[in-house]
Amino acid sequence: MKKNILRYLIIIFTITLLVSCSSNKSEISKTEKEKIKETIDLVLSYDKGYDEKVSKHISEKNFYICNYVEFYSLYIGELELKEYNSEMLNISKDKDGLYKAALVLNMRAEALEVHEGEEEGSDEAIGENVPVEVILSLEKENYYIKSFTEYENLEKAKELSEMFR
Repeated sequence: MKKNILRYLIIIFTITLLVSCSSNKSEISKTEKEKIKETIDLVLSYDKGYDEKVSKHISEKNFYICNYVEFYSLYIGELELKEYNSEMLNISKDKDGLYKAALVLNMRAEALEVHEGEEEGSDEAIGENVPVEVILSLEKENYYIKSFTEYENLEKAKELSEMFR
């Protein structure tokens, strides 16, 4: 009788352990991936400044660092983002619930005011195959950008971050 009880306890313990280990696996659904990419694209390419729409997804300080419209306007003045597209290369979720996303961006922005006498092309900002890594959390049903890293090129990104390998 004691042997049977011991066997049942061992079986129950083993099943519980297997189920808990498999449920901790950080699988990210296709819907989650799409929402994360949508959030990142919104914040990086948003052209209306920091407002209520983006404040759900990023702090004001971080917005002015990683939003390409704001960033490039410091160099070429007021601008219009003519092209923006991104490709998600990798995404993961850690045990603390933070998401890491690795993307490659392509974009082109043109200054609204042309500066004569300037070097040709100075009124345009172009980014081709720009590798970025974004860390997000899920807060109040919205993905929230915690940090943003842009790498010099894809080779450097592969060297410095496992997300690009």
